[in-house]
Amino acid sequence: MKSLSLISLLAVLCVSCATTSKSSSTRSQKMQATPMMTLFSMPNSPLVGTTLSGQKIKMGGFSGLQFSGEKDGALFFQTVTDRGPNGEPEGANRTFLLPEFSPTVVILKADLATKEISVVAEIKLKKTDGSPLTGLPNNRNEENPIDVFGLYYSVDPHGLDIEGLVFDGEGGWWMGEEYGPSLVHFNEEGKMLRRLTPGKELPRMYADRKSNRGFEGVAKIENKVFGFMQSPIPKETSKDGEFSRIVEIDLDSMKTSAEYFYLFEKGNDKIGDAVAVGPKSFLVIEQNGKIGEHSQKYIYRITLGESDQLVKKTLIADLKNTPFNNLEKIEGIALIDDHRLALVYDNDFQISGKTNHRTGLTPFNDSQNQLLIMEFTESLKDDSSGL
Repeated sequence: MKSLSLISLLAVLCVSCATTSKSSSTRSQKMQATPMMTLFSMPNSPLVGTTLSGQKIKMGGFSGLQFSGEKDGALFFQTVTDRGPNGEPEGANRTFLLPEFSPTVVILKADLATKEISVVAEIKLKKTDGSPLTGLPNNRNEENPIDVFGLYYSVDPHGLDIEGLVFDGEGGWWMGEEYGPSLVHFNEEGKMLRRLTPGKELPRMYADRKSNRGFEGVAKIENKVFGFMQSPIPKETSKDGEFSRIVEIDLDSMKTSAEYFYLFEKGNDKIGDAVAVGPKSFLVIEQNGKIGEHSQKYIYRITLGESDQLVKKTLIADLKNTPFNNLEKIEGIALIDDHRLALVYDNDFQISGKTNHRTGLTPFNDSQNQLLIMEFTESLKDDSSGL
């Protein structure tokens, strides 16, 4: 498969930070004017496999988003699937409907005329030895993978639950995943080159993250890669509230060079994704994982200060009055240009309930893959970047 060329993704605004020991606010609630919105849907998702009970499963589970370019009335993006179709936990067990599924980079085309998105290419990810990558857990300490009939399946110490991606500038990607949690480098063919893990290149405490709450976003600025932890590490808080961690990796040394603290709004505890928009600035999705009237989903612009400080947050958009308000997992954000950004959500491969292990059948819903483009009147570019 041929991957599309990388287009520069940089822009946005913000200011300084406050340390975790200070009580001064790190938030600015000034929001840009209501943006114009265009919703794209995927009426025909390709099949990714068939379960042992004969159920066909369509492409989905999108996490992370990168803008690739615009051509002939269409926008092109790259996203990545997570570990594959799996059900809700049943005690320590979790059903993997397609245990052999390989996490996949998906090239999307958004047709500006028809408002439809389609899959134009797929790149299945591979281990360092070139064999297919799986999304199976690394061990049984947190989850036991089982098939649709309830039989135990093997774990995979090299399996990845990928949740975000960013171009590496050389045709490949850096990706964030939740098992280690780890930051993983892949080449343009989808072959793993390196995996950074807690206690080695990453802070040891990251291994104490909540189950399925590892790296949810990943971004890159020059020779630094930034991993965004989805949620607070258990028992870790400040007097200002719950916070998550952002780790900075120096790509020359492949070591942690800084850490930053992201303070959540009350009731929120999840980062959905992040994209770099300036020398030290990012757009970040913050949410609570709920839908309807209890939904809280925001896009903040953040700016990093010194290491071990809270980041400064500026509210860019409230997703309450958008088509994505009633979607549980907004997990991809990309910058298209100075005024436009795009969002995707994870539809969990349309799985809507627990598998009946007697019949091997799983309930599905009809949720389509969707992409939302938001266009703002004010520039999203960081004027200090000189871009």
